[in-house]
Amino acid sequence: MNDKSTKLLDYVQMLEHDLSVGGFNCLFDLRNRISDGRIQTQKELEGFFLHPMLNRIVRQDGTAIQAVYEAAEQSDISLIARIDNSLFGWNVSAREYDIAKKQGKRLVKLAQALYPWLNLAVLEEITLKNLSPASLATVHAYINYQLGINCDQAVYGYMQSAVCTCVYSTALSISIPRQDAKILASKWTAEMEKAWLLEKDILAKEHYESKATSPHIA
Repeated sequence: MNDKSTKLLDYVQMLEHDLSVGGFNCLFDLRNRISDGRIQTQKELEGFFLHPMLNRIVRQDGTAIQAVYEAAEQSDISLIARIDNSLFGWNVSAREYDIAKKQGKRLVKLAQALYPWLNLAVLEEITLKNLSPASLATVHAYINYQLGINCDQAVYGYMQSAVCTCVYSTALSISIPRQDAKILASKWTAEMEKAWLLEKDILAKEHYESKATSPHIA
């Protein structure tokens, strides 16, 4: 995807996989499942897209992107940080959280280099003050908000990047031909967009209003 709204996603997924912090870690999960034999066929790969990937990308990260847009509109830095922290959940150890914070600082610096004309002071403050790690979903959302991109389009770009990365990075290892991989990527991008349109208005955005959404929030 050659689009200024997804430039960060494209760069991260092609060259900086270790910066895929927060919810956008499906590729690591998928590769582990392939490595230990749980996914060996296209049917099993599609099962992964249906669950857990759809749940994570649509219901977790999509909702977070939408909530970041609303918080950015209010210039509410503390709420953006709470939304970001919620993406790391309750099962992240202190060590993993510290690693995520270091990665997040790198991610924000990369974003500043890719979008030098945007004011990303909010993201910089979040990382410098250690308010939250700055996950890929959060940074992508805030950049798209600053670019004036429609929220749904920001979510779609995130979904497409996630699906295409997972399909094209693993197709060879489970013997899916390139053309079939292209069809598969288009199919599941469309499925996730459809799920988002059906569910976005009923997803629990209020979840992010709570100060208790993450054990890592001071």
